[in-house]
Amino acid sequence: MAFDRRETAILLVGDFLILVVSLWAALTLRNLQFPPFSYFEINFVPFLPVFFVSLIVFYIAGLYEKQTRPIRSVMSIRIFGAQVATTAIAAILFFVLPLTIAPKAILLLYLVISVMSESAWRFYRMNREVVEGKRVPVVLVGSGPAADELYEEVNSNGTYMIRFSGRAEKRNWSASNVDEVYMDAPVLYEEIFDRVPLEHLDTAQLLGSLPRQRVLYDSVKRIFDIGLAVIGAVIAVPLIAISALLLLVSGGAPFITNERIGKDGHIFRIIKLRSMLFNDNGNPELQKKNHVTALGRLLRKTRIDELPQLWNVLVGDLSFIGPRPELPKIAETYEREIPQYRMRHLIAPGLSGWAQIHDYDAPRGGADVARTKHKVSYDLYYLKHRSFGLDLAIAIKTLRTLVTFTGT
Repeated sequence: MAFDRRETAILLVGDFLILVVSLWAALTLRNLQFPPFSYFEINFVPFLPVFFVSLIVFYIAGLYEKQTRPIRSVMSIRIFGAQVATTAIAAILFFVLPLTIAPKAILLLYLVISVMSESAWRFYRMNREVVEGKRVPVVLVGSGPAADELYEEVNSNGTYMIRFSGRAEKRNWSASNVDEVYMDAPVLYEEIFDRVPLEHLDTAQLLGSLPRQRVLYDSVKRIFDIGLAVIGAVIAVPLIAISALLLLVSGGAPFITNERIGKDGHIFRIIKLRSMLFNDNGNPELQKKNHVTALGRLLRKTRIDELPQLWNVLVGDLSFIGPRPELPKIAETYEREIPQYRMRHLIAPGLSGWAQIHDYDAPRGGADVARTKHKVSYDLYYLKHRSFGLDLAIAIKTLRTLVTFTGT
């Protein structure tokens, strides 16, 4: 086990306790005396939405992700962004919610104390490293770029419970020291990076690792897809109508359809609001003459251009969560170059997926095998580990894209 799995729980409980103690400290400073329990309780209830939203924002901001080196390099920015967001949301909540108390001074004190305390707590946990003597020495079994990446990550990052004392091409049981601990690169790679190392995986291995039957999961997920599509349509239809009218006025058809590959290789047509000059159908030559319009850029950033795909979800072509569907012609290239690519089609594609929240969206402007290999490594991880919990995590992380307008 590379990570201390208690760390996320420690961070979550610690965050909540700090928020509660910050409120208590704010009440103490406001009245210059320790607050009675009854007074604390009166103020605690209206602050509960603030606590809850703060924890959600922390999760969306990625503050509970595994502390790999790339994540650690941007964690300071994430902490700052999360604190700014929670401060703004807390202020808005107290203006919107009908309250029987006047907490403006308390809110100000609470925000100052909580921001300082949370930042100190987070930087402490972020820079806390496992004592070298307590890190379990293990031998890494495996070779190739993925094993090299894994070796460098673990031995250069003091947050892991293990360190590599050596490497081996394969296990040699006859020559092994009984006191040595061996770890296979592919298994450990998945645990640390949340993706599948394609170079260590063939189709037979992947098929053998998949759950045999997911009837309950698939049925419940389909029910959720239908229910959310119907609810979403109530909000989406007016937005689609207004956007379509603006596109019609600006010239050209408001909607476009493109072929995509769905579950089991089934080809279907997705519906989108037009965001470019014309529909190039993924043709590389036509794409050179095409470009995103000003209105189309806004539609893409807000993901409004994808709202018509609620129909595809409703009829079963798409799910809300799953690998992003690809154009058939480009998929043919990937199937030739990436042996495991076809495995993506074992499940229904989705509007958002594990690859998308890790910033590896489908390349635009033709086939890009290198980027797509990276994307497929995330897609296959989802295929192996899909669950209600993982779907919920993807849905929450997708909110970050929506609220920060980071769509492409």
